[in-house]
Amino acid sequence: MSLIGTIETSWHKIPLGGGRGGSGATEVDLILVTVTDDDGATGLGFTFGLTGGAGAVRHLIDNDLTALVLGTPLDHWPATWEAVWSRTHRLGRGHALPALSALDLAIHDLEAKRRGLPLYRHLGVHADTVEIYGSGRATHQMDVAQLIEGTQRYVEEGLRAVKLRAGALGVEEDVARIAAVRAAVGDGVRLMVDCNERLDLPTALWFSRRLAELDVYWLEEPLRSDDIDGHRRLAEQTGLPIAVGEHLLGRFEFAQYLQQGAATILQPDPPLCGGVTEWRRISAIAEAGSAFLSPHFLPELNIHLAASVPNCPYVEHFPLIDDVLLETIEIRNGRAVPPERPGHGLLFDPDALHRYAHLK
Repeated sequence: MSLIGTIETSWHKIPLGGGRGGSGATEVDLILVTVTDDDGATGLGFTFGLTGGAGAVRHLIDNDLTALVLGTPLDHWPATWEAVWSRTHRLGRGHALPALSALDLAIHDLEAKRRGLPLYRHLGVHADTVEIYGSGRATHQMDVAQLIEGTQRYVEEGLRAVKLRAGALGVEEDVARIAAVRAAVGDGVRLMVDCNERLDLPTALWFSRRLAELDVYWLEEPLRSDDIDGHRRLAEQTGLPIAVGEHLLGRFEFAQYLQQGAATILQPDPPLCGGVTEWRRISAIAEAGSAFLSPHFLPELNIHLAASVPNCPYVEHFPLIDDVLLETIEIRNGRAVPPERPGHGLLFDPDALHRYAHLK
């Protein structure tokens, strides 16, 4: 019976190039966690932050969670996960779940490697490939010509769905921009729209009706993510599918959205929401509520999870940490392909990690 032997962390600040997404962040904080068992096998996990707080997450792993996890049996990880969840409950979920997520990803990577299997085969295969949609080349920083060009490049690369950003320029201008993209790419490409929590309810109601006329597939985070009732009212009054999840932590927050009819597309982020363990619980909750998942960011990791469940038709093609990866997601005919290397298969560039190392 293998035991968890050592846990090591590192912190890296990775610059984000212009025009990546709609949050306005200029860098991503990446916390890496290496777990080694008493046989010497290793697993690598991580979490990330875009708006600060990464130092607190690393401190929590180093000074609290490590003491709870060291020496526990690998095959008891579900029980250990619950023990960490319970012990950190009073802290709130904002730092505790990202910290637990990083450990959970490392444990699953380690367990899959010990079996000699890629993570999606370790979890159980539901699909060999998953459709991927373009994201990150269609932002509010671009003019209309650039927006169309970025969208068309995705289509030329074989993608059949693209997400546009909205909410920063005024919804009237956004409607005109989205209409221009729709005219350029035609009706055969699905368009999603992400507002990054920028609208109020009256504006979102007006905007949603205009988007429906443009055959937009989903509207993402139109309101603040803690405004569940606002999302419910928006969904009821417009009928446009609502997507949320990148700011939600843990299955109970996702369950509230489903229970109130406030969203039908859930976007849990494995390095934030509780890791593989909690992500798969969220998938089961969504399936029971006739909803589907489309995980946020990181297709190199998310392809494994998406391929292991029946209700995840899309992963997001977004270049969040490409600058520190030796290999990015493989795409064939508009579909993401999981790597066959044991574990999650992410290959980090040691030189890039050294270059962006922070507070060694």
